[in-house]
Amino acid sequence: MAEPGRVAALGETGLGAQADAEFDAVSEQVRDLLGVPVALVSLVDTEGQHFPGAVGLGEPWASCRGTPLSHSFCQHVVVSGEPLVVEDAREHPVLRYNEAIVDLGVVAYAGFPLTDGAGRPLGSLCAIDHVPRVWRREELAVLSALADGTSARLRLRISLRDAERERAQTAAAEARLVRALERSQLLLAVSEALTKAVDVDEVREVVAGVVSEAVGATHVHIDLEPVVDGPWPRQVALFADEAAIAAGFAPEVAAAHLARGLSALVRTPLHAAGEVIGALELGWPELPEAGPQHQVVLATLADYIGRAVERTRFLQQRITVAHQLQDAMLSPLPEVPGLAMAARYWPSSQTDHVGGDWYDAVLFDGGSGLAVTVGDITGHDLHAAAVMGQVRSMARQATWERPAGLPSAVVDAVERACAAVGPPATGSLVHCHLRPLPGGRWEVRWANAGHPPPFIRRADGTVEVLDQRDMMFGYPRLRPKGIDDHTAELAPGDVLLLHTDGLTDRRGLDSRVETAELAADLGAGGVDDLPALLDGLFARRVVLDDIDDDAVLVALRVDAPGAGVS
Repeated sequence: MAEPGRVAALGETGLGAQADAEFDAVSEQVRDLLGVPVALVSLVDTEGQHFPGAVGLGEPWASCRGTPLSHSFCQHVVVSGEPLVVEDAREHPVLRYNEAIVDLGVVAYAGFPLTDGAGRPLGSLCAIDHVPRVWRREELAVLSALADGTSARLRLRISLRDAERERAQTAAAEARLVRALERSQLLLAVSEALTKAVDVDEVREVVAGVVSEAVGATHVHIDLEPVVDGPWPRQVALFADEAAIAAGFAPEVAAAHLARGLSALVRTPLHAAGEVIGALELGWPELPEAGPQHQVVLATLADYIGRAVERTRFLQQRITVAHQLQDAMLSPLPEVPGLAMAARYWPSSQTDHVGGDWYDAVLFDGGSGLAVTVGDITGHDLHAAAVMGQVRSMARQATWERPAGLPSAVVDAVERACAAVGPPATGSLVHCHLRPLPGGRWEVRWANAGHPPPFIRRADGTVEVLDQRDMMFGYPRLRPKGIDDHTAELAPGDVLLLHTDGLTDRRGLDSRVETAELAADLGAGGVDDLPALLDGLFARRVVLDDIDDDAVLVALRVDAPGAGVS
């Protein structure tokens, strides 16, 4: 740990035992994403460790922002240069004697190296739990990615301090450093823009815009298909003139480059997880100055882009899995003589919003009754989708076990089961029982646990808002009384519409106004084609690329006797 280059790099960061807002924010990200009580950005020197970023520490550690090495797990990350993942430090052959276990309550620990530009470990980004914990692979992947970003921030701090020192030497150096600072700001802009990208196409847009400005290139391209432009380079490849371009590419590719007016090209490998995953290709009409600063900028850009591509691919895979999971749990609607039914589910366009909304329709009581449920489990993630599936199955079972029971009895049974044995589900739902009556009419009974009100559109176009509802689902001990049941009759031509709050509780809008407008749209729409009705209601309410919550619509129409099943 006393290696002179490493010690000098620690000093160049300008960080120590004082809080730094940027690294406190990183610690908060770790805490929120991994669900741990303590997260630290730790820099380790020969005397102890300091925490420029920290969240969750008790006193006196929160105030002094550091500990001696006797209380340091992070020193082992620095010495080895490798991640340290411990489920229970009390059983670890080395760490079991570390005083942080008793004084700081460190039991489970996961730390990843923070390095300077030379790859020297300066400290650790770590997550800490006070109880034994089995760290999941996806948690470690998130922590590793955040550590890479934090290392880039440290390197940027070091680069900026170097630039400031050189600027003071001569007027000429000052001019060069101003340009270096501008490049650093552009790199920071690239980093921030890439952080917001959710797929590879958005990464390409950032590269085509911000990156071209950063390096002054007239041609910017991310090559992720080696069969198009040839094998990916293992190191930076420079094509300094038209002859080099013609010799270095397939004839049709070289011709396309020359037709763009390019006489100089650079192809830089993009790395992720230790492998080359593509190439960054930059082109100019004339070969630009290629000093050390340009090389650093190019290497940093390639590093940012490679990690962004890896992150967005992982994110899209996660979103796809979540949507497939939810689609698999939204079962087909049953065929019921005398009723026409349609349902729609639209996922959120937000990358982190997947999960809670669902619908279900199932026959019960020997097929004489139809149970329809629409609900919204709290949360917008894979966990919410999994809980939703369990609650949906529990509601089905409770309905089957109570063929003569009221909808409120089903909701109550599911709520009490969740509270007693899990999952600890909260949210809202409306549960309906429909049974046929003489003359082609249907009776609908429902219980509403905090859910947006259903609608009945009568055959003459009038719309009734069924706004009777109890408190939200999942809090049985807080209910002052049991859940109420409500009853209505549906005549031929009437439509029952159920929905989730993705259509009426949109961000920045009044839900009461939204509910009234949805009712007006329902009254104005045709009901002969229920799928078209639902699609139209959704299209009039929501812009497809700006859906801030998932949404469900379910419609049931009473048909005249003898109309058959539709």
